[in-house]
Amino acid sequence: MPESAPPESVPSESPVHVLSRSCLPSGRPSIGTDPVSGKADIVDLRRYRLARLIRDAGRQQGELARLMRDSAQERTQLAEALQGAQRHLASIADNYKVLLIRLKREKDFRDACREAADLDDLDEMIRRRDVLALELEAIRGIPRGAAGA
Repeated sequence: MPESAPPESVPSESPVHVLSRSCLPSGRPSIGTDPVSGKADIVDLRRYRLARLIRDAGRQQGELARLMRDSAQERTQLAEALQGAQRHLASIADNYKVLLIRLKREKDFRDACREAADLDDLDEMIRRRDVLALELEAIRGIPRGAAGA
């Protein structure tokens, strides 16, 4: 298409449009217009649309990257919170295990005291009492958190 051809010579279904001073409501020249000669630049709408699509895709890609970073950070925080909860539950389980061991030993101690009281032999009662007193000290001397006894 020659440059000297009038704008009316451009077919209406063509994606190429001519910009002129009348394109802007203020009458100011458009970006592609030469203010001295009043000539208008030809704008290929396909390229313009492609440039807009590329720009929009770039924005969406940036937004997706930001969302993925946020998601990764939230997953990291969640993993740290879960690890803390797991450590806390493990500590509770250890303390519970210690308490169960102490309860069993105290029950055994009470049973042994009853058996010693039922004996007719005074020397055997005193010997068992001494052993049971040492056992009671051992039961009460278990530090918190020590599971094996």
